[in-house]
Amino acid sequence: MHNKISPAAACLPAVVLSCAGAPEGDLNVVRSLGELGVPVIVIGEYADPPARYSRYCIEFVQVPDFCGDPEALLDALADLSRRHGGPLPVFPSADPDLEVLCRLGERARPYVRSTMADPALVLTLMDKRAFSALAVRAGLPVPRTFTPHTLDEVEQTADVLTYPAIVKPSLPTSWKHPELPRAIRQAKAIVVESRDELLDICRTVAPWGLSLILQEYVPGDDAEHFDVHAFVDQQGVARATFCGRKWRIHPPHVGSGCYVESQHEPALEAMVADLLGRIGYRGIANLNFKRHGRTGEFKLLEINARVSQWTILTTRSGVNLPWMAYRDACGLPQEAPPPRQSGLWYVSGKSDFRAVRGYVREGLWTWGGYLRSLLKRPMVFQVLSLRDPGPARQLTLHWIAEKMRLRSPS
Repeated sequence: MHNKISPAAACLPAVVLSCAGAPEGDLNVVRSLGELGVPVIVIGEYADPPARYSRYCIEFVQVPDFCGDPEALLDALADLSRRHGGPLPVFPSADPDLEVLCRLGERARPYVRSTMADPALVLTLMDKRAFSALAVRAGLPVPRTFTPHTLDEVEQTADVLTYPAIVKPSLPTSWKHPELPRAIRQAKAIVVESRDELLDICRTVAPWGLSLILQEYVPGDDAEHFDVHAFVDQQGVARATFCGRKWRIHPPHVGSGCYVESQHEPALEAMVADLLGRIGYRGIANLNFKRHGRTGEFKLLEINARVSQWTILTTRSGVNLPWMAYRDACGLPQEAPPPRQSGLWYVSGKSDFRAVRGYVREGLWTWGGYLRSLLKRPMVFQVLSLRDPGPARQLTLHWIAEKMRLRSPS
C-alpha cells in the first residue's frame, strides 16, 4: 500500500469533474485519490452524483450544464483556485467534461494543474476521423478505416467493405440529436451485417451531418476485448501500465466493460508504452483493443485520454493512476508502485445485468453462468464499498424513491 501524502501536499485538493449521464469514472477517481489522503472537490452538472456522497468528497459544487456552458465551469475553477491559494489538479472523468476542459485551453491554465495530455492531441483522439489520420501517420495497429464525407462516398465504401462492419460517430456527441432514433443516439458504435443496413443508418444520420467513420470488424467474441490503462509523466516516461480483459460489455459487442478481469499481458503493455511514445502522449490513457479471433493480433480500436469506467479495478490491483497523475501535477516525486495483483474481478451491477439479458437472448450466456460468475473472488464492485458506503446508500435511496413515485396514483 502506498504511504499517504505529506500534510503539506494534502492541503492541495484535487478537483473531479462529474458530467450528467456518466457517473462511473468520477467515483473511481474520488476513491483512488481519497483513500491515499487527497481531499477531493467534485464539480457536478447535476445535484446528486454518487461521488458527492463519498466520504472522500470534502466539497460539492453544482454547475448545471457546464459541458454546454464552459464559462460557468471556468468561473467555478477560478473560485476554487482563489479559495485554495492557486491552481488545483483537475481530473476529467468522461468524454464531455474532457472535451470542455480542452476547449477552455489556455484560459483555464491559471486555475488548473493539468493531469491530461496536450489539449490539441486530446481533441484529435476524440475525433475518430482525426484519430484515423493520426493512426496512419504513427503506424498504429488499427483496423482498416474509412472516413466518407458524403452519401456517395458511403456507397463507394460500402462496396469494398467486408461484413460485418462497424459504423461509429466521429465525435462522442455527433449522434446526440434528439430527432435521431434512441438506439442510434445511445450507441458508441453499431455493428452492421450488410451493405443495405449500413446505408440505412448513414441515410438516417445524414440530415444532421455525416459525421461518422466506417471500420472493418475485428472477428472474435466479446471476451477478446482488452483495455490497457497507462500513465505517462510530463517527462514522457511511461510510469505504469495495467491490462484488463472484458468478459462482458454493455451494450454487448460495442459497449464498455461491465465484467472485467485484471490480467498481466507484458507484450501488449509494452506495445502500449511504445504507441503512446510515438504520439507524444502525457497523462492518463485508456486504450481499447480487440484480439483478432483468427490471427491473435491485437487491433487498437481507440485511445481515450482519461480514466475508464472501471479504473477502480486498476487501483485495487495496485496501479493507482489518478494518484500518479496527482503527484505529477503537483511536482511530487513518483513512488515505486506496490506489486501488482492479477486475477481480480470487477462488476458494474446494473450495466452487467442489462448486458447479460442481451447475451442470454443471443444464447451466449446463461443465467446460471451469470450467477456463478458473480461468485468469483476477489471481486471489485463499481459502487458498493464497505470503506465508502455513501454512494451505494444514496443510489439505493434514489431507486426506492423513484419506484415509489412511479407507483403513486396521479
